[in-house]
Parts: sequence; C-alpha cells; structure tokens
Amino acid sequence: MTSTRDESPQLNETDFRRKLLAGGSAALAMTMIGGRSASAAGLSSTELDLLKFAQRIELSLHDLYDEALQVDKGSAAWTVMADSHESFAQAIAGFAGLSANERNEDVFGSYRAAMRGADRAMTAYELESIAAATHIELLGKLSDAGSAEVIASIASAESRHCVVLADVLGSGSDVTMTLTNSAQPIEA
Repeated sequence: MTSTRDESPQLNETDFRRKLLAGGSAALAMTMIGGRSASAAGLSSTELDLLKFAQRIELSLHDLYDEALQVDKGSAAWTVMADSHESFAQAIAGFAGLSANERNEDVFGSYRAAMRGADRAMTAYELESIAAATHIELLGKLSDAGSAEVIASIASAESRHCVVLADVLGSGSDVTMTLTNSAQPIEA
C-alpha cells in the first residue's frame, strides 16, 4: 500500500536557510583543511602558537555571536556567523592538531556588552574587519604553506562577512566599507 502523504519533515524557509548556510560553513571548513592530516608534525612551536592565537580569536567571535543570539533569539544571521567562526576554529584544530577550547578573553570581554547592545550589526562589522586584518597580518608571520592556506581562507571568508554586514547596515554601495579595511589587527 502506498501512502500519498509526504512523510518527510518540513522546514520553514528560515530553518532551511539556516541549515543551508551552516552546511556551507562546514563545507568551507573542510576545503580549508583538505586532505591534510590532523597531525601537527612539522609545525614549529612558533607556528603552533600563531595558529592557536588565530583559533582563540575565532572562538571569541563564536562566543560573541552567541551573546547576540541571547538578545535576538533564533536569529539566522547570528547563528550562521557563530557557526562559521566555530567552523574556522575547528579547521585550525584539524590542521594543527590543536584543541579548540579556549577563546581570547580580552577580545571577548572588550566586545561582549556591545554585542548585546542596540548596534550589534555595526559591532559585528567591526569585529569581522578586525579579525580579517589580524589574519592577514598573521600571514606574514607564518612559514608553513598549509598554515597560511588555512588562515588565508578564513581571512577571505571574514572579508565576505564584512561585505554582507555593510549591506545589512545600509552601506552596501559604500566602497570604503566594502572594499577597504582600515581596522587595526590584534597583535599576536
């Protein structure tokens, strides 16, 4: 006997977009680590320290977007941003064999109140700009090509986040906001 009723679970449009975007973040993370081993063999202690620094920034941003979610419960945008940064931290962990378990408390503490405030989108734009600038600066300090590849992929994604956030802020056609990054990097 065949049933004419559709037994598949139904997703509303918001849930579908959220899952699609989260899946895209996971796919991006997988392309960053590619076929590399999870072993940190061959990476210097300096290289590992720089990667751990980058990872802590990513975990801080994840937690800051979780703060925004405490205010805007169920926001697809904040969920995707949080998931993206968690994926970036996991990509670094997978590449370097590091545990993704510690955020940068200075960054988190400096922006926590702002991510719960009325101007969360502008704060997110600033955070993404700072993160991109930080990772771009790290590229000049990394000596391993694989490490640089992972960090460059993250910086590229964060730059795209800036463009989307500029558009959300009504400044999508502002060339300064979408094509230049005057943010100061966080020093490693």
